[in-house]
Formats: sequence, C-alpha cells, structure tokens
Amino acid sequence: MTPDLDLETLRLLVAVSETGSLSAAATQRGISQPAASARVREFESRWRLAVVHRSARGSRMTTDGEAVVSWARGVLHAADTMRASMGALTGRRSAGVTVAASLTVAEYLLPRWLGELHQRRPEVQPVLKVVNSDTVADAVRAGEADIGFIESARLPAGLARAGVGHDRLVVVVAPGHSWARRRTPLTRAELRGARWVLRESGSGTRSTFDAALGSDPEVALEATSTAALVGAAAAGVGPGVVSGMSVRAELELGRLVAVPTELDLGRPLTCVWRGEERLAEAAAELLSIAIEASRG
Repeated sequence: MTPDLDLETLRLLVAVSETGSLSAAATQRGISQPAASARVREFESRWRLAVVHRSARGSRMTTDGEAVVSWARGVLHAADTMRASMGALTGRRSAGVTVAASLTVAEYLLPRWLGELHQRRPEVQPVLKVVNSDTVADAVRAGEADIGFIESARLPAGLARAGVGHDRLVVVVAPGHSWARRRTPLTRAELRGARWVLRESGSGTRSTFDAALGSDPEVALEATSTAALVGAAAAGVGPGVVSGMSVRAELELGRLVAVPTELDLGRPLTCVWRGEERLAEAAAELLSIAIEASRG
C-alpha cells in the first residue's frame, strides 16, 4: 500500500528549503529540532528518499528534496484552498461576507487572506465565488458579492476600488519550443506571429496580454482553467501567458520555460466594492488584510 502524505512534514520540508536550516524550520513550524529531525528521518525512510543534506553549515535540499518541495507547494496550496473553500460551504452566519475573486487571486492569495480573517474574526463565515475579472465586477454591482478582487489593468467603472498588490504575467513555452533557448526579448512583431494558448476573454490575464500586445492574438486554444492552459502549453500546443505565481513549480522542474519579451506584462491587483454603500465589518477587515499583505 502506498504511504499517505503527511501535510505537516511537507510544510516542514518547504520551511527547510526556504530557511536553509532545520533548526530555523523547526522554529517556524513551532516544534523542537529533535522532533523536526525525526519527522524528516521518518519521511525519508517511508519514501526511501534522501531529501535533506545536513552539514555543519546548515541543511539544504538534495535534488530529490527540491523536487519534493516543488510538488509539496502545489499540494499545500490545494489543501489550503480546499480548507478555506470547505469552510465557506458550512453555512451562513450573521457576520458572513461574500467574496468574488478572479482565478489567480482566488488560488494563490485569498487562502492566506481568508486564513488571517479567520484568526482575527473566527465567527465570520465567508462565501467565495471564483470567476473571471469581468464577472467579479458584475457580481459586485449586482449585490451578489460584498467585495471583489480582480487582476486586470482595465478597472471597472462605477465601483470604489483600492490596490492590493501587483502581479506579473509570463510567456511560457514547452522545452522543445523554438523560443525555449531565446535569450534576447521577443519583439511585439514576433509575438503577434504566434498561435497562443490563452485564458478566455473577460479574464484579467487575457485583457492584460491583449493590451500589452496591442492587437488581437491568434488563438490556438482558449481555456477557462489555468491548469488546462498550463498543461496545453507544456504539451506544445502553443506559447501560453499566465501569472508567474501559477507556474513556479513547472518552471523549477523544467516542464515549462519562461521567455523574455519586450512587453510590459505587469498588472495591478485591485479590490472593488459598491462605493455608495459602507463596507460591512467583515468585508472591511478582509480588505485591510489584503492591503497589509501587499505592503509586507
């Protein structure tokens, strides 16, 4: 029988990779160093892998260990998202808040923000709607969401807004693509000549890329799912455009290659709400958390 994954040990291994020290990782996870060492040894024994190299200068991940950490980040992100989303399904409370968020924000930022909201206000029961940026604005205007988060440079009219950070898109290709060894930035003309794997119209990713390109791109595949887009790009369907946050693991493992371009693919992350109404306490708290996180 295949052994189960221990999420706490995966979090410990990620901490070792980030801190370069088993002791610092143990402190970060709130356990003793002997307990941390025992967790790592048990993991290595269970999976028959050497994942941490220990020396007098500290601890570093082995090649296998770096692969495990890369996969662990995806697993932990999915677990955190599931935890936050399942919490949103357990029912409504008087202090609830309905949040609409575009895909990148919902997958990579909101779980942390909602976790902090739970720490500060455990009575709050959030409901999360994951849609594209245009639909976020529509949901907030219609009163179907108390607050929304979008990832588009094209800001919606008629809504109050506040910046909560920045994101950058990257052009990615399969390792066998002719652009994979490119070192000088691709020109706008070269980019316009490609057939692309892209998010659907109305998404923040698509509107940012279209605006930066300055023309309508030729589309080989349009996807409403980032995972489907990344998979198609890795399979060689065409170059893709995605948030850098969403392809860290694929870039680290060499499944995709980031290609330099002359385009400005930065974009703001923005919170929107109905300006004629005062934000409910829970929504205002969530906005404050998002702003604090962007400054940190």
